[in-house]
Amino acid sequence: MKRFLYLLLLIFTACSMAKKQPEWILEMPYDNEYYSAVVKISRKAPNYVELARNNAILEISTQISVQIDSDIALKETEENGIPSSEIISRIRSSSNNKIRDLQLVGTYETKNDYWAYYRLSKREYSAWRKTQCEQAMAQALNLLADFDSSTSNIVSGITSLLQGLELIVDYTDRDLTTLYKGNEINLYNELFYRLNRLPETLSLKFANNEIDLTAKQRERKTVSLAVSYNKNGQEYPCSNFPVCFIFSSGKGEIIPYAITDENGKAEFIINRITSFSNPQFIEAKPDKAFWLAGRDNTVVKTMFNNLRFMPAALKLNVRHPKAYLEYSFDNTPGTDFRNILIKKLQDLDLEVTENQNASDWTFKVNIYNRSSNYLPLLNQYSATADAYIELLQSSNGKSIYNTNLTGIKSTASLPEIARKMSELNAVNEICDKVMFMLVEQYIMF
Repeated sequence: MKRFLYLLLLIFTACSMAKKQPEWILEMPYDNEYYSAVVKISRKAPNYVELARNNAILEISTQISVQIDSDIALKETEENGIPSSEIISRIRSSSNNKIRDLQLVGTYETKNDYWAYYRLSKREYSAWRKTQCEQAMAQALNLLADFDSSTSNIVSGITSLLQGLELIVDYTDRDLTTLYKGNEINLYNELFYRLNRLPETLSLKFANNEIDLTAKQRERKTVSLAVSYNKNGQEYPCSNFPVCFIFSSGKGEIIPYAITDENGKAEFIINRITSFSNPQFIEAKPDKAFWLAGRDNTVVKTMFNNLRFMPAALKLNVRHPKAYLEYSFDNTPGTDFRNILIKKLQDLDLEVTENQNASDWTFKVNIYNRSSNYLPLLNQYSATADAYIELLQSSNGKSIYNTNLTGIKSTASLPEIARKMSELNAVNEICDKVMFMLVEQYIMF
C-alpha cells in the first residue's frame, strides 16, 4: 500500500512539473498600467520563493528610479535650485522607493527552477507616493519656518533645515509648489537656497589674529573665539555652536573641538606645539560632523559637506626655546670651551641667548680642578676635575634638576696643559652624558 501511494505521488509530481510554461516566461509581459518583473530562481536556493520576491522588488525599484530620473531631468531646465547631474544620480541611488501592494500574478516551477511574475499598479503607486510627498511637504514647511525664526539658536535651525531637505529631496521629480507666508514657493528651492547661504551668514572670529608660542614646551595657551549669525543685517551670537580646530600648517597638541556658550564664545586651547616650523596656522570652522551625525540621506549629507564655510585663521609665531648658559672654570666665568656647550645646546634645537632675562631656561655649569700630580714613570702631569650641572627655569629661578660628575682625569706634559685638558674632558663628558638628557626629559618632553 505504501509503495502504491508513493508511486501515485511521483506521477502527480511529474504531471505538475510537466504543465505548460506560461506565456510570461517566453515573452516579457508589457502593460503600460503596471511596472512588471519576471524572475527566475534555482529551487536549490534557501528560501527561493522569498528571494524571488525580493529580486522582483529590486527590478521594479529600478524601473521606478529610471522614471524618477527622467522626470528630474525634464524639470532641471525648468526650475532653479534643482541639483546638478551629479546630485541627480545620487538622488536616484538613494531615493526611498518603498514598494507596497506588489501583486503576484503567477508562478511556475520545474524540477530545478522557480519563476515568479510580479507587478505593481502605476496608478496606485503614484497615488501612494503623492500622499507621502504631501505629508513630507507639510512637515518640511514647519521645519522651514523653524529655521527662518532662528537667531542665536541657529544650531537647531540648521538641524531643522537638514531635516526638511531629507524629507523632500526624494520627491524633487514632483511639483513641490506650495504656499508659505502668503507666497507661492517651490519648497525644495527655498530649503536649498537657505542651505547654500549658510556660509555667507555665519562668522567665526578669533579675539587675536596671532599669538607667540615656544615649540616643544608644555605651555597651555587659550584664545577666545566668537561665532555669530547675520540675519537681515543684524548679528546674533550663536549659542551651543559646535566648532572644530585644525592645523592648516604646523603640528601640535590642541583641543580640537569646542562648543560656544550663551554669548557665542568658545575657548580654543593649545597644549603644546611639536613642530619648529614658523609661522604656523590654525583654522576654526563649524563642526559639520555635529549635524551629519544621524543623517541617513546621502544626498543631503553631500549637499552639506559641499558647503565651504569661511574659516577663522589664527597665526602662530613659533620660536625655539631660549637657553642661557652660566659657565665657570675654577670660579672664572667663561672660557673658549664654553662654546662647545653652546654648540651642543644649538644642536639640540635650543636658541642660545646672552641675556638671561630673555631666556626660558638657564644651564649652570661649574667645573673645578681638584688636583694636579706629576707621574714620574710617564713623565706626565695628571689633573682631576669635578663638574656641577644644574637646570633652572629662568623666569622664577626654580631648580629643575642638578647633578655632579666627579673624578674626570687628564694627563699632559705640563701642569697647566693638564689642568686645561681636565676642563675640556669635563665639558665633553657633560655634552655626552647630561645635556641631551636634560633637554629631552625636562625641556622638550
